[in-house]
Amino acid sequence: MHSTHAALDLVGRKPKAEKIRRLIPMPDNGQATLRLLEVGTGSGAIAQFFSELASPHFGVWAVDVEDQRVVTEGYQFRLYDGQKLPFDDEFFDIVISNHVIEHVGNRTQQASHVTELCRVLRPGGYAYLATPSRWQIIEPHFSLPFLSWIPRRWRDRYVRIAGKGERYDCDLLRPRELQRLLQSSGLPYKNLNIQAFIELITLEHPRGVLARVASVMPMKWLERVRNLSPTMIYLIHKSQSLDKLRIAGMKTMSPAPSQPDREEQH
Repeated sequence: MHSTHAALDLVGRKPKAEKIRRLIPMPDNGQATLRLLEVGTGSGAIAQFFSELASPHFGVWAVDVEDQRVVTEGYQFRLYDGQKLPFDDEFFDIVISNHVIEHVGNRTQQASHVTELCRVLRPGGYAYLATPSRWQIIEPHFSLPFLSWIPRRWRDRYVRIAGKGERYDCDLLRPRELQRLLQSSGLPYKNLNIQAFIELITLEHPRGVLARVASVMPMKWLERVRNLSPTMIYLIHKSQSLDKLRIAGMKTMSPAPSQPDREEQH
């Protein structure tokens, strides 16, 4: 069962798209055009944003489990089943999964989602994955306090009592659970929680107090509280070769999800 709680507002999507652009390094594939895939496009605003960039130039594809698009120009769209991406291996330079993994199903299906992102990614490419933390005080899809904190068997009842629907159809991850799913890909990844927070407040409130504080606070201090972020954001890199798997600032993980996480020393 796959659910969608797509954000269909266009105004709110633009700063989010610009934030994503700033966070993703641009691969050099030797071609004039980079191929980009957005998984779970919703309104289509992020896909269209990238299609309109002059430099670098993107060829953009987008998929979703249903067509709820508000903007449809500038990119190719396909429906899919929420699991298997309808593309060949190593087809894209950049893959974006923005608040999608919590909708695809159970932990096995979520692991499959990560595997699919990596499968369609070219060597040298990047996958951007963002998802709300289970420890958000206000659950973002139903706007109910502590909904994702309580035992699973109570969540449907809470949603019904609050008049928000018949069941709770999302599965938010703990930070450590998401790291284990990323570990299963066998590819290096980097946490971008703090960088994303700085970019977003710089875009939305450039003269605000938070922007000023963030501009002077040492990054190592901010990194200590990154797991308190309401949104978890990671960048996965598919290296050109096994010899280049260790990338500055990234973790290189064993494919076995049962192994403990190991932070590289820098």
